[in-house]
Amino acid sequence: MASKKQLVYGALLLMLLPLKPHAFPGQEPYYIANYCVQMSEPRGIVSRSCPGQVIPSYQTRNFQFEELRCSASNHTHVRLPESFDEEAWLDLKNISRHEAADRLRQQPSPAWAGVIDYPTYLHWEWQDCRLIRDALTCGTYEVCGEKMVTTEHGDTEWVNQCHREPKSCYADVTLHESQHCGGGDGKLVFDVEFLKKNQAHWSPGSPGYIDRLANGYDLLPGEEELITVSNVKSSWWESQSAELAPTLLIEDPKNEYSLSQYIHNQQPDSLSCRFRGHDKISFTVDTQKRIASRSPNAFSLPKAFDNEDIDPLVWQSAPGLNGSREEKGYPMIMRAQDFSAAALSEVSEDVTEKLKNIIVRIQLYEPSIFGERLKSTIYIDEAKGIQQTLNAISSNQQIRRSTLWEFKLKNGDNPDKNIYRSYLPSLFYYPGKIFLANEAISYDDHLTPDTEYTLKLTVYQKNFPFYHQSCKSDPDAWDCKWYTLWGLFSLNRREDHYFSKKSLDVRFKSNPNVDQRTWLSSFWHFVSYAQLAVPVGAVALSVMYLL
Repeated sequence: MASKKQLVYGALLLMLLPLKPHAFPGQEPYYIANYCVQMSEPRGIVSRSCPGQVIPSYQTRNFQFEELRCSASNHTHVRLPESFDEEAWLDLKNISRHEAADRLRQQPSPAWAGVIDYPTYLHWEWQDCRLIRDALTCGTYEVCGEKMVTTEHGDTEWVNQCHREPKSCYADVTLHESQHCGGGDGKLVFDVEFLKKNQAHWSPGSPGYIDRLANGYDLLPGEEELITVSNVKSSWWESQSAELAPTLLIEDPKNEYSLSQYIHNQQPDSLSCRFRGHDKISFTVDTQKRIASRSPNAFSLPKAFDNEDIDPLVWQSAPGLNGSREEKGYPMIMRAQDFSAAALSEVSEDVTEKLKNIIVRIQLYEPSIFGERLKSTIYIDEAKGIQQTLNAISSNQQIRRSTLWEFKLKNGDNPDKNIYRSYLPSLFYYPGKIFLANEAISYDDHLTPDTEYTLKLTVYQKNFPFYHQSCKSDPDAWDCKWYTLWGLFSLNRREDHYFSKKSLDVRFKSNPNVDQRTWLSSFWHFVSYAQLAVPVGAVALSVMYLL
């Protein structure tokens, strides 16, 4: 008599039998074919690409190929302006432009080196016999059914309609596998050097020559370039490659550059992804010409003439919740120091006849469940923000040549000048903008007590041809004409593109005993969130109507 275990095995066999190829059609109205062809049996394979690594037998049926692929890795470097005695250089320039140019050209060229370590991965392909549903591989079959249709006379009748459906079958499916190649990681050694412009074509007297840019690649105060060296060209869908492709990328370049690279000790397998690969490459960067870029931001936390820190915020007193007056009610003035003021003004006089002007944008951010949220924005013109200081007598050249700004955060009822006022929600703002002034389409929007806020300062160098300009400053540009809708679709003309990317951040915490909010601000906050439901509701109603 069969044992209990044998009976269980027999029952399982009967359950699994219909799933095997050529068994029974099951619920399908056709015979399930088997197109699998085993070309090679599963077996453990010792990798040739990654010595010491064994590819498991259950992933080697119909083994296709194996190869090493290198994972993307990079090295970043921030290039900053060279430091030198600018006042002595200006004095020399007033005596001899050629000697001033030689002084700058004597500076060492920007150069650095590094090593990029990158992991390697073993990739292989094999085939597994699987049940698939595919018209090309398995074919199709006809499916018919009754369907009610409307006749040309408006009546309804049942008709038999047929269409083709893809069949299911067993077929070989190619699968891709990967494993880290232990002990096989590689290195890319690199060095980068910027080349000085040819003095025969770039010197005082040459067309378009700019004294401050005697080397061609020179950066002005506040400017910086983020330079990334990568071992492979990666994308969002693929970050590994069987071949190395060293690249040098300059983010927001200040000049038009041409790049060259040289492979040291080049071999047939150089720059291929291989076990414990080691390659060395040199990049040289040649400067062609200055191009427009985003405005730099050389603002920093303020310092006095004696190099002592100055508090960046001046607070205004306000009534407290307990009836007494709180000395630190809310920030009234923000202070910042512009360390590029003198240098940029001097260069501006050499490159444009327009009067250079700085527009400062200060944005107030508040916390939200999604992170920081922009609460309000104000704009301050250069002529209205600079304050007289004792910096001119400082022994520190950087401070001596800088400018101290004091920005009034609350100046009238215009939201563009008062950071504690916000515009009405868009459903009311845009209709009101046609007839009303900014003061009439905004409301007081004070700080929430005991809350962390951030003031972010960014800069726009207006009328400076080295930097992107708004269409208001450059109305004659081709992408600011009427046929381009006055720069509406030009990325360079958008505010976030011509203002500096880098911001000076000042964080503060509001006074827990001061609350100047009113029911009106709470009402408009509710409306601003409620208006988000309007487009969602419109879409939902449209879908319901169509269905």
